[in-house]
Amino acid sequence: MSSESRTFIEEARRSQIVACAIETIATLGFGNASLAKIAKLAKVSTGVILYHFGSKDELIRAVVDEVARIATGMMVPRIMAQTTAADALRAYIETNLEFMRLHPRPLIALVEIVGHGRAEDGGPGPYAAQHEIALTDLEKVLEWGRRTGEFRDFALRPMALAVRGAIDAVPAEMIKNPELDLRDVARELTTLFTLATRSTP
Repeated sequence: MSSESRTFIEEARRSQIVACAIETIATLGFGNASLAKIAKLAKVSTGVILYHFGSKDELIRAVVDEVARIATGMMVPRIMAQTTAADALRAYIETNLEFMRLHPRPLIALVEIVGHGRAEDGGPGPYAAQHEIALTDLEKVLEWGRRTGEFRDFALRPMALAVRGAIDAVPAEMIKNPELDLRDVARELTTLFTLATRSTP
């Protein structure tokens, strides 16, 4: 069922189920987050979930899309408001960490999903497409800085992987160390990649 053909009530029910899936996965872990447990939290039957999503894989993809929507809603306006590539890269890093700080439950659910790997049907994991989008969007910021001369002439994909790798390493430390100050992490990562990317005289 396409989003254009859904009623307001159907969209509200889908949103409720996705929110309950996020909470169940974050609380119990991906492996224990059965449709039955998600349905129990949502106070619906598993049949209702399957009516709206068709399969658990489709529900998990909807969870990934929702977490991405929350994150990009915070990130994109801040990044697009910048007038230099260096400031855009700083905003990219800072808003990633801000999302982690303000939305820990969706973040933990996403970490669980990413850790699960491939989809139940054996295809690429539900986060694969979002991961590629994140890399290509970051490459656009890096290319902007190379084009204007703010950044040195580095290989785009390896640098994008380095930035994403540093950001993506944070959630595991958050889970292990709840006292981790994400503002400190953002500050250090910003300094690190400002030095790594900047053009030297």
